[in-house]
Amino acid sequence: MTLDQLREHFADEAACLTFFESVIWADGRICSHCGYGKSYPLRGKTSRPGTHECARCKKQFRVTTKTPMHSTKLPFWKWLQGMYYIVNSSKGVSSVVLGRWLGISQPAAWKMGHAIREMMAPSGQLNGIVELDEKYLGGKPRPHDGKPHKRGRGTAKQ
Repeated sequence: MTLDQLREHFADEAACLTFFESVIWADGRICSHCGYGKSYPLRGKTSRPGTHECARCKKQFRVTTKTPMHSTKLPFWKWLQGMYYIVNSSKGVSSVVLGRWLGISQPAAWKMGHAIREMMAPSGQLNGIVELDEKYLGGKPRPHDGKPHKRGRGTAKQ
């Protein structure tokens, strides 16, 4: 999928919000605070789109509550773009470049990159038996211009 096709599929912010809700709440909307399954949407000028209130604990929550995207002010479209760039870059992408591509600041891109990588990481990394191979780095110093390199505090054996 190209970036243009992604933009066609997610034409506006409501489509992006619906996508995130379908991924995070695949089994139905659940309160992020108490885990109760009954809530109602809040509508009005003061509430952000996608905000719900739990019927049991009366706390407000969104699809991003208690996720790595928690308390973000960035639109969902920027998050989808960031995910697209990180997943499709073969050698990774720096926060400077990600910020330039998304039109956001480097610190915001750094936080976004870490949040996306956290969401991509499988839970419980390095479980079970972990094997490591030994590798020795270094060796005898090679002469430079006919003179050996100094080691340690400058005492070189000649």
